Amino acid sequence: MEYFHMKKIILTNLILFVSILSYCQTNSSIDSNPWRIEAGYQNFRLFDKNVSPLIYVSNNGMISFGYQKKKEKNIWNIGLDASAGSMQSKRFGRREAIAYDPYDLDGNKDSTVYDINPGLSFISASLYYSYYWQLNTQKRKMHVGGILQDNFYYGALGADVWFFNQLSIMPAYRVEILNTSKSAVNAAFSTPIFSYLIRQPYSLDPSLPENSYFKANLKTGSSIATINTFQQINFKVKYAYTLSTGNKIGLSYTFMWMNYANIQDRNLRAYANSILISYNF
Repeated sequence: MEYFHMKKIILTNLILFVSILSYCQTNSSIDSNPWRIEAGYQNFRLFDKNVSPLIYVSNNGMISFGYQKKKEKNIWNIGLDASAGSMQSKRFGRREAIAYDPYDLDGNKDSTVYDINPGLSFISASLYYSYYWQLNTQKRKMHVGGILQDNFYYGALGADVWFFNQLSIMPAYRVEILNTSKSAVNAAFSTPIFSYLIRQPYSLDPSLPENSYFKANLKTGSSIATINTFQQINFKVKYAYTLSTGNKIGLSYTFMWMNYANIQDRNLRAYANSILISYNF
């Protein structure tokens, strides 16, 4: 079942997260506020023609955790983002369906009315590790580096279950726009060049007689993609204000857009906008 497929992916990400986080404690940092927590709102929109001809929208609550280690010439981060909400058709909104029971001996039949998409019908999780090197620039600090990131999406499109998993290697760029004694503004950009993707198959049911659902998903819906079939843009800008205690509060905006064209005339397109309040300590 897809449920066990989701559990295995989440468990693998958690093991990786804990392993890297344990390693974090063994190295010194010049950053006095290495821990970060963020919470806020995300709007996610999806159009996957392999599953449905409709555009689906999910308004989500979002939370993010991170750890950052700064040195004189490099910065590295590890983070975990998660969001959850209700995914509904943009055209029809929240809908109901009727399931009819078979006729009984008297020729009557009962029916059950249910919501196609319940209140919680979308979840996503993202685990990432990034490393940046500082460039030798005079006016402002600039960094280049790379990100290893896994994104997992699981939701409902109508009465069907939808999922997508993305494991990507991305070059990244980071620039310091403003830096004063109290305020700082940074922007970051990244795009994948190599990805391992698992997409919902057209049949919606990936099971094969000789395979488990987990193996069947890998066999029928997975592929390796480069920039010619999978494109994604990730952009983030963040403002941080230093409190009298030395801790920081801030506000961040994140934009993501992606297009996956592994099947002719059945592209997967999605984008997300997120606004989060942050606290560094």
